[in-house]
Amino acid sequence: MNSDTKSRLLETAAALFAENGYRGASVRHICDLARANPGAVSYHFGGKKQLYRIVLRRAASSLSELSVVEDAVEEDSPPLTITAVIDGILAQMDTKPNEVQLLLRDLADGGSVAVEALEPALRTAFENLRLAIGEDAVPRGSARGRELFLDLAAPLFLLTAAWPVLQRALELDPDQRRNLLTAACRRTLEAHGFGDLG
Repeated sequence: MNSDTKSRLLETAAALFAENGYRGASVRHICDLARANPGAVSYHFGGKKQLYRIVLRRAASSLSELSVVEDAVEEDSPPLTITAVIDGILAQMDTKPNEVQLLLRDLADGGSVAVEALEPALRTAFENLRLAIGEDAVPRGSARGRELFLDLAAPLFLLTAAWPVLQRALELDPDQRRNLLTAACRRTLEAHGFGDLG
């Protein structure tokens, strides 16, 4: 068994777990679609549960770029705008739909693996927001900073998780998601007195 088999198993498992959830994706089906021996999951990952954890961690890691990038805090970088962040987020969501769907499915199923996998990315995003609003001296951020972060995250999760339904029900075109998210973020920033960050 080689790394090509392992890669195929990871890709196939990510797609099947995203589409069918943990319980709905069988090891046999994963191996069949990945053109691998039925024992490959145990050999490479130690079992289905461990494969699921690895797939979720990889998904969270690949989406960690949704956080404000560290380069934005460097002195020679131009200030990062909310529009630039939203463009990056939507580009990631469009290029990595399995990762988004997989993590949201795990959260909806009450799984703790997505929470564990997303925690580092969310901490990084919160830290960058905390610095951007000038709370670098506040160790875990103020109540105002935490509230702002939650208010910004809510439309992002809604427009990610529910976009197919909203798009169809309201007859929206794909470009409108960016406009809706940008407008929601700007309103949130203004409501919290941070209109100049947009």
